[in-house]
Amino acid sequence: MKRSFWEQIKKRLQLSDKAGNKQKYLLVLLLLGISLMFISKMIDSPAQKSSLNGLVPETKVKSEAVFKQAKEVTDKNIKTYEDRYSNELKDLLEQMQGVGKVSVWVELSTTEKKEFVTDDSTQSQTTSENDKNGGKRTIEDQKIDEKVVIISNDGREEPIIVTTEKPKIKGVAVLAQGAENIQTKSMIIELVKKVFDIGSDQIFVGPKNPEGE
Repeated sequence: MKRSFWEQIKKRLQLSDKAGNKQKYLLVLLLLGISLMFISKMIDSPAQKSSLNGLVPETKVKSEAVFKQAKEVTDKNIKTYEDRYSNELKDLLEQMQGVGKVSVWVELSTTEKKEFVTDDSTQSQTTSENDKNGGKRTIEDQKIDEKVVIISNDGREEPIIVTTEKPKIKGVAVLAQGAENIQTKSMIIELVKKVFDIGSDQIFVGPKNPEGE
C-alpha cells in the first residue's frame, strides 16, 4: 500500500542510529520549511486579500454616504423654502398697484426648526467632604437624560412635534417694474417687512428693466 507523504516523513525521522542524528535534523528542517511555505501561501492568497479588502472600505463608504445624504437633505430643504417664499412674494407684489413684472430673490439663514416632546429624567447626587482642617465641602452632581418620545402612526414611528419654527430670512432682493417711483418702492419695502418680519436693512428694492421678464 502506498504510504502518504506524512507517513514517509515520519518513517524517515525514525531512522536507525546508523544513519546518524545529522540526517534527522535535516529532515526536521525540511519539514519546517515546507510548513512555512504552505502557511505563507495561505496568507498571501488573492482570495483572502480580496476578502479583507472588501471588509475594510465598506464601513467607510457607508459613513460617507450617510453624511452626504444628510447634507443634501438639509440643502434641499433650504432651497425649497427659498423658492417657495420667492414665488409667493412675486405673486403678491405683482398684484400691487403701480407694480409691473417682478423678480424676487430670498435667502434663508436657517431652515425650519421643530421642537419635539421629550421624556426627561434627572438624577441628582450630593456628596459631602470634610477636610483635615475641619472644613466641610458639598458637591452636587446632576445628570439629565433626555429622550424624544416616539409614537406609532399608521405603522410608522414618528416623534411628537410640539412647535415648528419657520426658517429665518437673511435677505430679500426685489427688482420690480415701477420701483423707480419712490412711493412704490417704499410700499414694496413695507410689504416685505410685514410679510417676513425683517428689517429694512435686509431688503433691497430696485427698478426692473422693462424689457426683462
